[in-house]
Amino acid sequence: MHVMQREEWEDEKAMESKIKLLTIIFLLSFSALLISIFQTQLKEYDFYLHFLYLPIVLSTFWWGKKGILASLILGMFLVSAAVVRHEPSGEIFSYSIEAILFFIVALLVGILSDEKNDALREEMQFKMDTAHYFFNPLCIAEGNIDLALKDAPEEIKEELEAAQKAVQRIKKVVRNVVEEGEVYE
Repeated sequence: MHVMQREEWEDEKAMESKIKLLTIIFLLSFSALLISIFQTQLKEYDFYLHFLYLPIVLSTFWWGKKGILASLILGMFLVSAAVVRHEPSGEIFSYSIEAILFFIVALLVGILSDEKNDALREEMQFKMDTAHYFFNPLCIAEGNIDLALKDAPEEIKEELEAAQKAVQRIKKVVRNVVEEGEVYE
């Protein structure tokens, strides 16, 4: 059962990665179309440049600094489209500044995303270590209490059962701390 759940989880992660990649490819393609339309037909409107930040921010949010590639692709396309159309040097310079801004935004979001992912990994490792260091002794204690209960005389069974209930309560608290980050039974 555990192997099946892991395979399903891996399949789900693979599907999620494909969807993210296809989303970014679609947004980059749509952005290239916007650049082409607005640079040729609607030159006086530059508001479309704001849409170009969507694939940049999404790709760096999802893939960290690796997502900077989207900003480089869009920046190069933006500038090269202006050069191919023989735009005035002032326009090419303006698009070059915009391409640099794409890169800066991508770098900042990528750095923040990587830091967030590192913090989440550290938190997960802490939780796994906590679970290991607390559950192992608790399970040993619980097992020893179970063994003692089988052969114990009646006069100490009540104390052993109370100890067993206390261990189970502690296990619930540790499980809640590890799974939910909250201290309660």
